[in-house]
Amino acid sequence: MFYRYTFLAVAALTACLVPVTAETAKPKKAKEPRAKKLKVVHARRMHPMFSLEGIKIDGLDQLKVGGMCFHDGALYVVTFSPDRMNKTPDHDGKLIRIDNLAGGGEPKMTVLCGGFYEPAAVGIVGKSIYVGTKDQILRFNDAVGKDELKKDAATVMVDGTSTVNFHTYTIGFEPYEKDGKQYLCGNFTTAIKLGGKRDYMVPPNKDVHRGSTFIYGPVTGSEAPEDASLEYLAGGFRTPNGIEVGPDNEVLVADNQGIFNPSNKLIRLTPGSFYGHYLYNNSRGRAAAFQPEDVEAETGDVTKITPPTLHLPQEIVAKSPAQPHVIRNRKGVLAPYNGQILLCDFTTGQILRASLEEVEGTWQGVVFKHTSGKADQDGNNGLTAAPNRLIEGPDGNYYIGQIGAGRLWEFNGTQAGLQRFKVKSAAEVPADFNEILNVKAIDGGFELEFLKPVPADSITAKDIDALQWTYHPRKSYGGSQIAPEKIAATELTFDESGKKAKLIINGLKDGSDIVGQGAVTNHNSGWVVQVGFSPEKDGKKLLFTEEFWYTMHKRVGEKTAAKTIEISKLEKVEMMFKSLCMACHRELDDGKWGAPDLKGIIGREQTVIRDGKEVQVKVDDAYVINAILNPDAEKTLEYKDAVMANPGLDEQGAKDMLDYIKSLK
Repeated sequence: MFYRYTFLAVAALTACLVPVTAETAKPKKAKEPRAKKLKVVHARRMHPMFSLEGIKIDGLDQLKVGGMCFHDGALYVVTFSPDRMNKTPDHDGKLIRIDNLAGGGEPKMTVLCGGFYEPAAVGIVGKSIYVGTKDQILRFNDAVGKDELKKDAATVMVDGTSTVNFHTYTIGFEPYEKDGKQYLCGNFTTAIKLGGKRDYMVPPNKDVHRGSTFIYGPVTGSEAPEDASLEYLAGGFRTPNGIEVGPDNEVLVADNQGIFNPSNKLIRLTPGSFYGHYLYNNSRGRAAAFQPEDVEAETGDVTKITPPTLHLPQEIVAKSPAQPHVIRNRKGVLAPYNGQILLCDFTTGQILRASLEEVEGTWQGVVFKHTSGKADQDGNNGLTAAPNRLIEGPDGNYYIGQIGAGRLWEFNGTQAGLQRFKVKSAAEVPADFNEILNVKAIDGGFELEFLKPVPADSITAKDIDALQWTYHPRKSYGGSQIAPEKIAATELTFDESGKKAKLIINGLKDGSDIVGQGAVTNHNSGWVVQVGFSPEKDGKKLLFTEEFWYTMHKRVGEKTAAKTIEISKLEKVEMMFKSLCMACHRELDDGKWGAPDLKGIIGREQTVIRDGKEVQVKVDDAYVINAILNPDAEKTLEYKDAVMANPGLDEQGAKDMLDYIKSLK
């Protein structure tokens, strides 16, 4: 079963932890789980329809890509080094052009300009280049084709978008059409404190609302600053590091743990909506766009928000979602995927695939794991660094801009650069390749569509594992899955083609199933349904994609009683650890992420700061339990700047956590 790794966790349980919180009731005594029939393993693997190729240009491996766009066959890139600890802001971001990247010839890189303050947005209109930095939107007039630009000669189109904060960026720019005119679409990320809590921020520009999606314009490439302005499409985001404008002008935003629950999100914007991450709205802070005026930010009000489109559960599916990209107008092997979405996640080092559908006026859908893993020594067949941006080139291949700057801003170390995500020809794709192509909600369950026919009798309902859960907001970073429930599939029937199957799972929940009370409920969160199976024939796996996560806001058909399977206490603890702690406590050999690895922590010697003095201690059971119950009582020297909120456990809960930590091997 896929639960073994889905619930794998590393707990936030020592005094040096980075900010996480949990809300966990003392678990009731539960029966041991049923015997596991299947074992589905997330292989770190390349999707058979694609290859990942390293691009060799002198200096390219040092480029930390913040934004990129193609124009006249050339790739324009802005780069910067993220200021993870808010101590050394990068004022040497660069604007770069790469020629001959798509279509033959020797790639050539030209640094056009430097000296930018953490740029993460670039777009071209006419012959002018627009760059979005932390605190400004700039335009280089008549700049296309030039090999050298002067930053001091740029026109400041928008000033004062942010004060100093390591978490604020201008993300974009995507072309957006309105009333026959051109705009630039982007996101303003929010300000936070080290540790993840909300911070107060009043941008110098009164027209700027952080945590919001904007359009700027109309732009022509030569408009005067006073002839263009910021307009807002939506607000209520925390870390909207990815944005895409689709073929019908729909806007997609990827957000990281907005509303402070352990779920990332992919959102198909409804204009005028507020998606729940409240900002301080007083003399020290300014609200997000469309934030309800009568709601105090710290408490929030889930009844006044718009649901996310897709949940991307923290650590289970994603960790730091970035650039989404709609697959469009493809022929050949990718034609069946037109309209679906590829999505970067840079901390886990993977590309996801998602498909959306509208049910009773609400958008929801499914996400799959697509491509992951590290490149070989030649920089091929895997990712060389953390994927931050993904766009389609004029040659029909996709290009991945990478970043690496320590802590959460990295995968495979602090390397960076650019890779070609190449689409294979039909002859290059293995003839027996098959996967789940799409999942849609139907009466009582889901319709599964496969790329190719599935052999008869290779999978039945009893081979399927399903779990559902929901979320509710927290006051600070972290949290856990709410009301998890194993549910049994009761029917799986294929049509005559073998390419479609009806999967019935009794007891599916949707937005009408409210958990919690008072202001703390899952209202407008929806439910995540996780489904996994591993069909085989003659000892060979039949599917590349064997699992999916569907976000259910609107159930189709009437509610039915669930056939449930009890979750053991161990599984509950693992689930909490997975969503709560792994953001900062990584598995062995995965690098430092702001908190120590907990495998083998018992018996480890470390230096702590106790009453202002450095003291050498040896970690034992009592130390760990005290760290859980009083996380800020003392800090390790190595992680003295880290912050961890109290997980809110009683002594028995702390002992349960300790038992799990000691079981990690």
